[in-house]
Amino acid sequence: MKRTADPLVSSVHADRLHYSTGELLGADDFRDEQTYHRRQLARALLHLHGSGVIAGLRVFHRHRPGQSGAADEVELEVEPGLALDHAGRLIEVPRDACLRLRRWFGFIAARTPSSTELDAGDLRLAWRADGGVTAGGVIVADVFLAFHQCPRGYTPAFASGPFDALDASQPSRVRDGYELSLVLRTEADPDLPVASDPWAGIAGATVAERLAAAEQLAFDLWRPSAQPAPENAAGVDPTAVLLARLRIPAEQNPNAAEAPIPDWSAAVWPTEHAHVDNRVRHVLLPPAAVRRVIAP
Repeated sequence: MKRTADPLVSSVHADRLHYSTGELLGADDFRDEQTYHRRQLARALLHLHGSGVIAGLRVFHRHRPGQSGAADEVELEVEPGLALDHAGRLIEVPRDACLRLRRWFGFIAARTPSSTELDAGDLRLAWRADGGVTAGGVIVADVFLAFHQCPRGYTPAFASGPFDALDASQPSRVRDGYELSLVLRTEADPDLPVASDPWAGIAGATVAERLAAAEQLAFDLWRPSAQPAPENAAGVDPTAVLLARLRIPAEQNPNAAEAPIPDWSAAVWPTEHAHVDNRVRHVLLPPAAVRRVIAP
């Protein structure tokens, strides 16, 4: 999927425009004005609330029996919801999204070995022994949600760049979209969002002591720009949000050069939540929810 650089992330600073009568304005001026206001909102949201899931985005799986002799399929589904990424941008999934796990796995397993793309070797690295499943092992993968802007409404415009053309077109709209990705985890103990909790150091026997500790922690919380989260592995969008951790039941392949053998049968995928852990996500609670937690 082609990605378009977001100036909110690619530029550290965004100047606020100053208009004067008779001043010549170009497309860059209007783009900079939008970036300034977007950045101010993103900075406020990030420092006040952090990053994580705001509402919805439950991840689960469904077993689909094969029809007319076709193989069984397992779908990974993500419900609609809203999240705040590590750059302070809102990401909304407006409708159900799904991924066909068997097709995803088969595509990777059949790929020619590559140093830049996932292949059977990566599936072998992601496999680990686990006595709690039928096949005796699992392949671990994380579900990430990332901000993705989609240019739309192409309309005739002057060509940009080193081109000499009069029939060029440029997008007249940009839709704030999303991108879901399934990332294999080859580490023995992948990091979780809880490791990056900035308020973990708050301690004390009384409210006054805990308040003083929080005020001291606030001195070190300023960040000049978006910072990658520890749970975002190399190659993962550093601003993406972790939604869930998936464990695919599989057994080692007798042929050491081939991918592990997954089990897609209904007996191994009995419920919608058997192999998906949504608890690994970081949830952002609104003040009303925090008040109910503290004083029900």
